[in-house]
Amino acid sequence: MRKCILIPLFLLPIVMFASSRPEFLEIYDTGLEQNPTYQSAEIQLIKAQNDLDTMTSFFIPKLKVTSQSGITFTASGLNARFASPELIFNLGILNIYSIQIGVSLPFNLRRFNFETPELSVSRDLIVEDQANILQAKSALLSAQWAIQNIRWSYLTTIVQNIFNWYYYNQMINIYSRKVRVLKNVYSSVSSMNQTQKNSAYQQLLSVRSTLENYRESIESVPSLPNFTPYSTGLYKETMSFASSITSNISTNVNVKFLISKRDDIRALEYQYQSSKAKASFWFFPFVPNPTITFAVPLNDISKWSISFGLNFSLFNGGANIIQSQQRLANAKISRENLLNATTTDISNLNTLLLRQRSLQIDLEEAQNSVQSAFQSLQTAQALYQKGLENVDNYTLAQLSYLQALTNKEKVQQQILLNKIKIAQMEGFNFGGEEF
Repeated sequence: MRKCILIPLFLLPIVMFASSRPEFLEIYDTGLEQNPTYQSAEIQLIKAQNDLDTMTSFFIPKLKVTSQSGITFTASGLNARFASPELIFNLGILNIYSIQIGVSLPFNLRRFNFETPELSVSRDLIVEDQANILQAKSALLSAQWAIQNIRWSYLTTIVQNIFNWYYYNQMINIYSRKVRVLKNVYSSVSSMNQTQKNSAYQQLLSVRSTLENYRESIESVPSLPNFTPYSTGLYKETMSFASSITSNISTNVNVKFLISKRDDIRALEYQYQSSKAKASFWFFPFVPNPTITFAVPLNDISKWSISFGLNFSLFNGGANIIQSQQRLANAKISRENLLNATTTDISNLNTLLLRQRSLQIDLEEAQNSVQSAFQSLQTAQALYQKGLENVDNYTLAQLSYLQALTNKEKVQQQILLNKIKIAQMEGFNFGGEEF
């Protein structure tokens, strides 16, 4: 009975933690899981890691099964060959500097027992280990960068959508109220004063047009994953999350240093080093590359053997010439790719940092507009309380103040979005599951 009580108590913190996970992160993770580009990038990351492990790991077990018997369908009928039916288990055990060490174990299907096992050691005479490992490291870093880049880009997209929905929704509420007030203003103007009535009507039309534009804009905001509804609560969660993950972003940074440490730039550096190594051996396509194999039966080591396998085309339509030229060209191309990417990314990050400073000025201007609107509201309120201002003008002053606050919040949203882009450009690691 005690065990039955302890198990729910043990699981309670886990359930509470799972239930307390922010809705924003649930939406983010769901959308990421439904993103085919992200799924493809994850597969590429697994493949790149496996390729590097295959080259650098000491113990790489491989098992291959082949059959020495079989069934063949021919014009004359069925031809079954079971004279000496065998299954051969080829077990690769070690990989040391491209030396493949393995064991071949034949299994006789007729006698149902294993034949004499054989140890084999093989290696291509020419193996570009260093260049291939550098290439594999480059592929792995590129895959890691692709994953991070997709995560940050999707974060920017979903945060932007939530921010846009909130801003449009707020402006629709404000302008809907403005339309109602201005209708009253228009109705209250005497038809005898045609100039004032035309002015009131023109103001009403302008506000109605702006309202319809915001209604059109909010309809263009993409749906959230699984059609999760937008809400003010979700917006506040998003603002809090975006503020927390960008709280340590600084505009005073060594841009060149940060860019040089990014995975994609490091991948290009490895690619350049690999290409240079291959270019120094531009003549390899013209050189035969035999495979040397040493084999020995484990029950009688005196019957060892060494074999050389060679498959080389002297005349292959110029393919070896093209391969040689490609080695030389790749070194130049990879160098230019590295320089261009570094220069472009440094410029882009500098632009974002300058944009951040500009947005801070915009925020000060927005704050000043809020103060001006608040002072106008206080004046209108004082006049209204004394009976010197009508309710419509007082209400319009309130709405102008709310609009100034909303515009200030819009600038704050832009600051957070720009910080997210800076974090992405600086190469910070991000994953929704980590928060």
